[in-house]
Amino acid sequence: MKKGIRAAAFVLLAAFMLHTLNGILCVKSVSGIDQARGLYAQPRNKVDVLFLGSSHVHCNVDTRVLWEEQGIAAYLCTTAEQPIWNSYHYLVEALKTQRPELIVLDVFTPARFREDIQENWLAENLEGMRFSWNKYEMVKASCDSDQLSWLMGFPRYHDRYARLSEADFGNFIWNRRMQASWKGYVELHTHAQMTQPDMSGVTERAPLTEKAQLYLDKIIALAEKEGIPLMLLNGPYLVEESDQFIFNEIAAQAQERGLAFLDVNQEEIYREMGLDFEIHFADHAHLNAQGAALYASYLGKWIRMHYEVSDRRGQRGYESWEDQRVAYMEPQ
Repeated sequence: MKKGIRAAAFVLLAAFMLHTLNGILCVKSVSGIDQARGLYAQPRNKVDVLFLGSSHVHCNVDTRVLWEEQGIAAYLCTTAEQPIWNSYHYLVEALKTQRPELIVLDVFTPARFREDIQENWLAENLEGMRFSWNKYEMVKASCDSDQLSWLMGFPRYHDRYARLSEADFGNFIWNRRMQASWKGYVELHTHAQMTQPDMSGVTERAPLTEKAQLYLDKIIALAEKEGIPLMLLNGPYLVEESDQFIFNEIAAQAQERGLAFLDVNQEEIYREMGLDFEIHFADHAHLNAQGAALYASYLGKWIRMHYEVSDRRGQRGYESWEDQRVAYMEPQ
């Protein structure tokens, strides 16, 4: 009996030590890994608006503004250049612990990237999700080599001892409250003068790739199955003509399927938002802090006008939204 207890205690202690060591050594990054990992720290069934997509969300949507102006409890489950197949698997993962009132899907990546395997930013897209069958399916969809190490994670970063920093020692269960207070937003403080694009004369449509269309259909079907409204979104950036062909196709499909598609890259919306391309951009694809506040303010009003999303200000259980913190991206 005593031997059995000692053996069980040893196994539990070893598991705890390995879990703690993994928390220290695993890669941290506010370009997607931390957003994915932070999903698990969110209060259960408290995220009302779940955002999926690329850095066009987590660098552009200030979740504090959504909360302060509209009482929207949002979380940005986004990763750098998140392929739409990863968006699908992050939606599956989020639905394990959350029951959002609205899903918002950023559609930049299926418009810009046309490859079935997108090698860039693989770590940002894969390393934040916990080991599970869903992660296995996501890894299979995302890469065609080295799948086991991407699935397990630890083999890829077990030798980070020499590169550890203070940030590596905050990923523990006793820091869960601090982790929960970050909703995925990354504040940028650089400034770049950009020229406002004009796509008003671009009416041509082009199809999504077969794989992108498959996963868009899967996201739509899953949202319908769960009875959760789905909104499609394209945020402000320097749109190219080839991108707009795909956005026109997505807009047509959205209309056919009864989905809302908010494409803010229109002159009248820029004016309504107060967005100035010479002032409010950090680079060609991302807003700086001032621009992100303007965009979030417009987006919050638009969501409130078109969907029934709860105002959670003052409600018990939403303290982590009351006291939000942000992450910062260092200028390159």
